[in-house]
Amino acid sequence: MFIGRKKELKFLEDLYTSKRFEMLIMHGRRRVGKSFLLAHFASHHNQNTVFFTADKGSEKDNVKRFCIELKRVLKAGDFLDSLETWKSVYSFIESTEISRRINIIIDEFTYLYNSNPAYDSELQNAIDRILKNKNIFLILCGSEVSVIEELFDNSTKPLYGRKTADLKLQPFTYKEAKAFFPKYSNEEVLTVYSILGGMPLYLSLFDDSLSIRENIIKNCLSTTGYLFNEIDTLLRMELKETFFYKSILLAINSGASTLNEIKTKIGEDGAKIAKYINVLENLGFIKTETPAGEKNKARNTLYSIEDNYFAFYFRFIYKHLNMLNGLISPAIYYSKEFSTDNLNTYIGHRFEQICSQFLKEKAFNGELPFFAEEIGRWWGNNPIEKRQEEIDIVAMNQESAIICECKYTEKPFDEKELSNLQASAPCIKRKNNFFWIFSRKGVSSGVKKKIHNQSNYKVFTIKDLFA
Repeated sequence: MFIGRKKELKFLEDLYTSKRFEMLIMHGRRRVGKSFLLAHFASHHNQNTVFFTADKGSEKDNVKRFCIELKRVLKAGDFLDSLETWKSVYSFIESTEISRRINIIIDEFTYLYNSNPAYDSELQNAIDRILKNKNIFLILCGSEVSVIEELFDNSTKPLYGRKTADLKLQPFTYKEAKAFFPKYSNEEVLTVYSILGGMPLYLSLFDDSLSIRENIIKNCLSTTGYLFNEIDTLLRMELKETFFYKSILLAINSGASTLNEIKTKIGEDGAKIAKYINVLENLGFIKTETPAGEKNKARNTLYSIEDNYFAFYFRFIYKHLNMLNGLISPAIYYSKEFSTDNLNTYIGHRFEQICSQFLKEKAFNGELPFFAEEIGRWWGNNPIEKRQEEIDIVAMNQESAIICECKYTEKPFDEKELSNLQASAPCIKRKNNFFWIFSRKGVSSGVKKKIHNQSNYKVFTIKDLFA
């Protein structure tokens, strides 16, 4: 079943109906659904679409398989069976009259470049001499971020400046994830999203006719579950020095949030760690943050695990892999490790990410009380209270700020918490302050009285997040 991606499909259709040659570069991390989206798009234009998935085989083998699809779409003769190089394919296209719009989709195209360093210069020559004069919509899709950036964003490379469109496919938001689980309540959807994140493949594994507990045991804790070894699989697919990268992830997971703290835990050179952190960030596994409004203060940089399933795996699974590999049943392990407090504490950290998505959607739709130039976390010294302060989310411009508190607890947001939220306002130093409270259980009666009829206060429950 195909879910979501309406904007992306419209984008593809707009390029398809263009009156000129188009070359789209589609990229995004593994498991985000690039191939699935392209297959769905191609299914609506099957007779006009060459859909080819490259592999690590030789140029000859890839060309042979590509030509099978090209022959089907162009209804060409057996001449295509003899082609063995991409140059010969381009020559054939040059000599062929193409009257109708043709899609050429090459999935995992970076394999072609990795096996043939001349692939990019040959393609550049074909674009300039042949393809741009044809009624063709070319889509190159890949997951290797560093290779794609090197090929298309490096001004010294042949393909620089040749793409006409770029689409980085993002994971689903928590709202989009809800479509996978019509039988689950909003709170259950937030729980699943906090565990799996927005990867369509992961979301499709959970069955809403089962409880969340049953899904976790089946997919995450059992050695036969798809997600049990998923993190190791991803790291091996994306990276070479997997042990070192995993050491960084484990250090961050254990609470090391600064470069010095990570360096101390790992015992390795800081410059090397910073380089590897940058790779993990580009892959979407970790997040690098500076306090909102203070982007130039690099010394305040903090690191955290961005991907929800990475965070869940290192919190609940990795440290007890030996036990789960046969020493204890997944069901018993779940009953011991997944207490309400443990799960709520974990979800509480991911809840901030969810509330930030909500705020960014409001900003995109022009539904904030002002135009926000930046949205993010803030931490630092409170000049009035003379203490270190952390603000879950701030949306701000030069004059105004929305200061947000996110609480995923069993109790309503109370008056003491309201007082702490108000006391954080001097940290931001804006003329107009708004206070938004995101609370799983709403607010106490005392808070309701204090903020009644005050337009600069808003309260959002889980129900409101899905409205």
